[in-house]
Amino acid sequence: MKIEVITHPSGDQLPMLVDENGLPIPTPNEFIMGRRFLSTNTLIRNLRELSVFYSWLENEKIDLWKRIKTGQSFSEAEVKGGMIETFRRDQATERKITRITISPHTFNQRLTTVRQFLSWCFDMRLSSLPLSDHSYDRIREQQKRLLKWLDSSFINAPPSNKGKNKGLTEKEMSFLIHCLNPDNPEAIGRNPAVRFRNYISIMIILYYGLRPGELLCLQVQDIEIGAISSIRVVRRPSDKNDPRKPRPKIKRNGRVMPIDDPVFAQHLDEYIMNWRDILEKNTEINSEYLILSDEGNPLTQSALTQFFQGLRNRFSKQLPSHLSAKALRHTFSSMMERTLRNAGLDEERRKQALAILRGDNSLESQSVYIAQEIEEQANRALKNFQRDLLS
Repeated sequence: MKIEVITHPSGDQLPMLVDENGLPIPTPNEFIMGRRFLSTNTLIRNLRELSVFYSWLENEKIDLWKRIKTGQSFSEAEVKGGMIETFRRDQATERKITRITISPHTFNQRLTTVRQFLSWCFDMRLSSLPLSDHSYDRIREQQKRLLKWLDSSFINAPPSNKGKNKGLTEKEMSFLIHCLNPDNPEAIGRNPAVRFRNYISIMIILYYGLRPGELLCLQVQDIEIGAISSIRVVRRPSDKNDPRKPRPKIKRNGRVMPIDDPVFAQHLDEYIMNWRDILEKNTEINSEYLILSDEGNPLTQSALTQFFQGLRNRFSKQLPSHLSAKALRHTFSSMMERTLRNAGLDEERRKQALAILRGDNSLESQSVYIAQEIEEQANRALKNFQRDLLS
């Protein structure tokens, strides 16, 4: 079985799980259609997780709906000794070396999706029965028992190393900007247009904390250069003319962010007016997107990931091994937390400010940056204490 992504005339994309004959498998696809409010990438991941479950059903020759309708359901041995053990194994077949087990996070994601799916299947069956049906209570008890077995199988995440810095240090950040700055004669990039594209992409993430999808969704019209320069992150309907697969999306809140650095504003204007047009001439298809590939097409997520990988390999001694768009966004958030703290804002207002700047809905997701800044302050105080003690 495999996953096919159907593109509708409106531009919306819906993944489907199909069998070996290319025919849709009804139940998981009906479950996915009820979750269309999620992003396409999330739905594809859910179907991959359900495909592991359906592969196990196929190998064990188990008819899922027959088990649910009859109230026979699953035994504990089938769940704990068969299903759960299948979820622990790596399902990749294209790699030369197959891992015996997967990470706890991946396992828990599989288990969560399958649990939601099985609960939905039982609810679908129960909703079709009258309360007077004698099998109602039996099926209901089977559902509770099965979900209990699944809940007890989750793996506790290993303790995280909170002292590990997820962002960049000031020295690493300065080196990154220096090696990409188009004004630097030794900046990396095979031509001026590519060098400007690389610099603008990195600086937008670092200056404004954009997610990779938000960066790749920016259009030229979202950049305003003038007396009051700004960058707008705008949520739009799916673009049916976007050739990228998967298409980048803006999942969270839109926002307007001012451009106060005149040097960066000048570089951004020069990229749009000159170098972007040079990149666009490499293709016959016109695009409104800000960040273009070397071939002139909208830059893809995989190309952005490969760019960071190339930086890590080329400057392994100067840049951290975790350098990525996520690390730059974390750097932005940590530095903004420090700036807000120095401005005298209390913790609640700092959370609100960070949520606005990052385009987040949840205030709790900002706690990690506040905790990190507190830890850094504690470490600085410890160093000062030790220095004063020795003196």
